[in-house]
Amino acid sequence: MENQTRVAIGIPAPNYLITTHQPPPFIATYPTPPPAQQQSLSCPPLFIITSILIIILFVSLAFTGFYFTYQQSNPPIIRIESIVAFNITNWLITLSLKNPNKHASIHYEKIQVSVSKFDDKWHVICRVDEFNQVENGENLMDVDVFGLVDSKMVEVVLKMDAVVCLQAKYMQKHWQKLEVDCGVVVVQPRMNTTVGRSNRCNVRLR
Repeated sequence: MENQTRVAIGIPAPNYLITTHQPPPFIATYPTPPPAQQQSLSCPPLFIITSILIIILFVSLAFTGFYFTYQQSNPPIIRIESIVAFNITNWLITLSLKNPNKHASIHYEKIQVSVSKFDDKWHVICRVDEFNQVENGENLMDVDVFGLVDSKMVEVVLKMDAVVCLQAKYMQKHWQKLEVDCGVVVVQPRMNTTVGRSNRCNVRLR
């Protein structure tokens, strides 16, 4: 019993280290959005910019079509190509029609060619089928004239009217009235004349 060590209750033994543990400081953290979510946040500005560019592109195309169709469009060039008079009651008049526009086609409808005597004693109207004319295109139009009653040389007034449509890409159709005045033409029986490209008719669009 002499070798036993006695420890008083409540009194720490010598060389005993007392340690205390404190909780770590609290640091607030927020979750980082995934890459897909970060990319979606930048989509609305990109969509708006793309939409604006598309609108500008369509406006530019529409303005270009309007400029070349209406501001820069010219009426067709029409000439009397030839006149063939088999007899005084049966003629064949050939007209040359050229589209001078590079960016607009022309569609012809309700074509009427009128032949009247210079003193207006008689008047003949000849109707021609509708047709299309491409950009810078040229067509020959034959007009059969019947019903004239005269046995000698006659002077006639040759006119033409039609409804035409000038049309370019990205633009709506634009209809106009075409009026053509080829002036006075001398016709006699059994005549076969190539008038040539110098006899140009007066053309007006309205």
